[in-house]
Amino acid sequence: MEARSVAHCEYRIAVCCGLLLWSLTTSAQDLSENVTAISGDASVFSAVTHTRTDQNSGTDTNTEGSLGVSGSLGGNLQSGANSLDLYYRGTYETERDQSDSSTVSGSSRFVHFEPGSRFDFNLGHSVSSVRNDTGFVINPSSYDTRNTLSAGAGLRFYPGELSTLRFSGRAGRSFGAGELDDSDSFTGSTEFSRRLSERSTGKLVASRTWSEDGQVDTTVDSAQLIYNRMLENGSFGIGGGVSESETEYPDGSISESDAVTGFVDRTWATRHRETSVQYNRRLFDSATELSVNLPEIFDFPEQTIRLKDTVISDSVRVLHSSSELCSGCSLDLMAEAAVLESQLTDSRSHEYRASIDFGFQLTSLQRLSFGYNWQGDAGEDSGTIIEQIHRFNTRWSRQLSEDTSVSVEFNQAYLRRQSGENDQDQFALRLRLTRGFSLMGER
Repeated sequence: MEARSVAHCEYRIAVCCGLLLWSLTTSAQDLSENVTAISGDASVFSAVTHTRTDQNSGTDTNTEGSLGVSGSLGGNLQSGANSLDLYYRGTYETERDQSDSSTVSGSSRFVHFEPGSRFDFNLGHSVSSVRNDTGFVINPSSYDTRNTLSAGAGLRFYPGELSTLRFSGRAGRSFGAGELDDSDSFTGSTEFSRRLSERSTGKLVASRTWSEDGQVDTTVDSAQLIYNRMLENGSFGIGGGVSESETEYPDGSISESDAVTGFVDRTWATRHRETSVQYNRRLFDSATELSVNLPEIFDFPEQTIRLKDTVISDSVRVLHSSSELCSGCSLDLMAEAAVLESQLTDSRSHEYRASIDFGFQLTSLQRLSFGYNWQGDAGEDSGTIIEQIHRFNTRWSRQLSEDTSVSVEFNQAYLRRQSGENDQDQFALRLRLTRGFSLMGER
């Protein structure tokens, strides 16, 4: 009953958002001067999905037709010292056999900050698709929905013209559906920053985080020295420090761990392209992350894994975007590799991600785009992929009017496991009608 009620709740959210967005597109007008920008779209679509699953007894195939609605809403609103960034999207799809699925994802961030003021305040919300178990699945409906709320405040002091001292606290709580448990955490931190030159700053940050995930209590202490510099062709940042954690389990056992942590971030940026190389080493779990950072806007994975264990993660990420390959072209590349070491079992696992997105403007009214996304998991042996999934997306769209477009989408997904059992292939063809709107305000 709980899963069914959650599905119906998400259905109502998706349908209401779609109707609201569709009405907004028909009555859009200029925004007030306090609003920077807001945009969104609402879609109706029909689809045919073919799924093939390899089993011990043979191959099982299934073909289903479906109808659905989807919508998205994003924007930036600013008034004086207050600003709000948000982006949400939702989909509801019902199949011919009367089964349905829905997904909702997005995040928002409110910040009150006035330069020179001693007080700042922020609020955050995110909703995402999460699983307790590792591994990949073909259908997004196999994930559970998790909402996360956070709130924080800071008090600033100015011991000199070039220095700032900030004391802050942040609380976060997640509400899980399905098999997800609720969890919460609180972080108290002290940050001392000093402007070293017109282009560079230095920071010393110390924090303590308390978290509770089910019956598991974790405390993490961290300290880090950070240097940031703006360059003529981009930016550079580096930080280093230590983290210590103590985790108490329901049986009364306690696990302690410590790690040297840090990051290096180098970005090269020009008018038409941007490249970023990032290395990050940290000690964390899913619960402690709730109060450490504000939710990211426009930068979160479609689905995530909930890490109940405390891990040390070493990750390298490369990003590249360009709009200068040709007139009307856009290219986005991403590659990431991470090593996760469990602090409970001392076991290691390796995770890999890569994606390519290419768009080309065929005519003033038509656009063609291709996307490829790959994820792979390995165990102790970094070169042996235990499980991987490949996704290919092809989309053709045509503008019917200023705010209305029609598109045809062909999506392919291939799930492969080392054992060769329960491999899955899925092919989906969608015809979509979309109505969008975009409102701009002048400051």
